[in-house]
Amino acid sequence: MPIKSMTGFGLAEARTPSGAYRVEIRAVNNRFLDVQLRLPKSLAGLEQKIKSAISEAIPRGSVSAYIGCDKEEVGGRLTWDQDVVDNYLAIFREIRKKHKLAGDIALSDLLHFSDFIKPGSAQGDEKTAWKHFSPVLAKALDNFQQSRVAEGEHIVRDLKKMLDAISRLLKDVEARAPRRVEEYSKDLAARIDKLLKNPPDPSRLAQEVAIMADKMDISEECTRLRAHISAFVKDFESQEPIGKRMNFLLQEMNREANTIGSKANDTEISHLSISLKENVEKIREQIQNIE
Repeated sequence: MPIKSMTGFGLAEARTPSGAYRVEIRAVNNRFLDVQLRLPKSLAGLEQKIKSAISEAIPRGSVSAYIGCDKEEVGGRLTWDQDVVDNYLAIFREIRKKHKLAGDIALSDLLHFSDFIKPGSAQGDEKTAWKHFSPVLAKALDNFQQSRVAEGEHIVRDLKKMLDAISRLLKDVEARAPRRVEEYSKDLAARIDKLLKNPPDPSRLAQEVAIMADKMDISEECTRLRAHISAFVKDFESQEPIGKRMNFLLQEMNREANTIGSKANDTEISHLSISLKENVEKIREQIQNIE
């Protein structure tokens, strides 16, 4: 399953026996799923079905769906409410009987009241309306998913470039680390020599250098950071949504970069550590838009 962006747009239109439908779906990133619907009164009874269909297709994101329906384009017909007419006739008869009025009840009497005449839905029920509308919604969702995949491909390309930059910085750190210990050893010997006016004891100097080298050792941090990079790249082939997992990996990568900078006791490595964290932060910004 390709990586999908949480940003997307899908559009579908179709003329059906129930009406001419237009569905627009837009989404931006969100930690959770939030669905907002705008739909005509004629489809108000299908709101829950529409939300369920969207929720099944989109697990995360802030989703806005606009649904339009033009019944006049397909020659919508009028219908009448038999129960309302029956009530009117019963009331007319009761009034005539109570007040002993003469005359028959005519159709013209009913025409003074228009509330029993109403637009008819296609075949008059929600089941039929859903049958006609659901394929249009499915098409809009399919187009929406395709746009998310295309956006996801752009994001992955950017992420790979950033990960390559982190790998190059890590190589620079690993290349610098051994020289830093050598420089510390020479600097320590020079300072001791200056203080004592005599050459330092080689064995004691070696011991001090070994202690400091152990404190400044960042090999484990570099190894773990490289492992996190490999895991991140491997996730590009995952069949599951990976946005949250990538966030966790970035937390670990940032922790290793921080430790490298704090343990190094070296200006050059400290600057490299800052660049590492900058790239990790750039990746973090990008993956906020990944499902």
